[in-house]
Amino acid sequence: MSDFKEDILKGRVALITGGATGIGKEIARTLGKHGARIAITSRKQENLDAACQEFEKEGIECLNVASDVRDGAAVEAVIAAVIEKWGGLNIVINCAAGMFIAPIERMSYNGFKTVVDIDLLGTYNVTKAAYTAYLKDHGGCIVNISAPFEHWGVSSMAHVAAAKAGVESLTRTCAVEWAPLGIRVNSVAPGFISDTEGVKRAGEAMDIPDDRTLKGTRQDMANAVLFRVSDSASFISGICIRVDGGATIDLLRMPVV
Repeated sequence: MSDFKEDILKGRVALITGGATGIGKEIARTLGKHGARIAITSRKQENLDAACQEFEKEGIECLNVASDVRDGAAVEAVIAAVIEKWGGLNIVINCAAGMFIAPIERMSYNGFKTVVDIDLLGTYNVTKAAYTAYLKDHGGCIVNISAPFEHWGVSSMAHVAAAKAGVESLTRTCAVEWAPLGIRVNSVAPGFISDTEGVKRAGEAMDIPDDRTLKGTRQDMANAVLFRVSDSASFISGICIRVDGGATIDLLRMPVV
C-alpha cells in the first residue's frame, strides 16, 4: 500500500490497459484501493475476469472489457463502455505492452512491428480515443508506462527501445497540446521490476541478481503512478519518472570505495 490517504481518488474513474496482469494489475489495484472506480482491458478475457474477481473481493469497483489496443475501433468501444458504465473517465494508464529478448539479426520484421504496434500505436489509439470521447471536454490525466531506453542503446531490445522512445515523444507532445484543456500527460519508466514477465525473460538472459538496489516491485510502480494521477502532481506534465533505483544513471556500475 502507499502512504497516500485511501480516498484521494474518490469519485474518479480510471482505465488501465494491460490491467489484468503484471504491473498494470498492481496499478489498477492501487488506484482502486484509493477510491477510484476502475476499468481494465487486455486481450484475454479469462485474465480480465480473474483480476476483476480479485478486485471486487477487496472492495474495488471494477469493469473489464476485452480488446486489442492495436485496433482503434475496439479501443473506442472500450472507452464508450467505460463512460456508459461509470459516467465519465478521468484517468488513463497506458500499460499494455509486448516484449521478447532478441538481437536485431534474429528479430523478424513482424516481431519488431508487433511490439511497436502494441507499445506505441496502442498508446496512441487509447490516448486519442479517450481524448476525443471525454477528456477534451472535461480534463483529466494520462500516464504512459515507458522504459528507460530513450537515450541509450540496449542490446536485444531494439523493438522495445524504439517503441518506448516514441511513447516518450508522444507523451511530451500531448502534454504541450492539451495543457490548455486541463489534461496532464506524464510517463513512468520501470527499471527491473520483480514478478513481471519482462524481467523474467530478461533475467534469464542477463542473470540479474535478486537485489533491492537492482530490482523494484510492482508496488513501487503503482505508487509512482498514484502520485502522478493525484492532485499532489497537479502542476506536473510532460515529465518521465524513472522507477529504477538509479540504475540508468549508474551506467558504469563502479564499486563504492
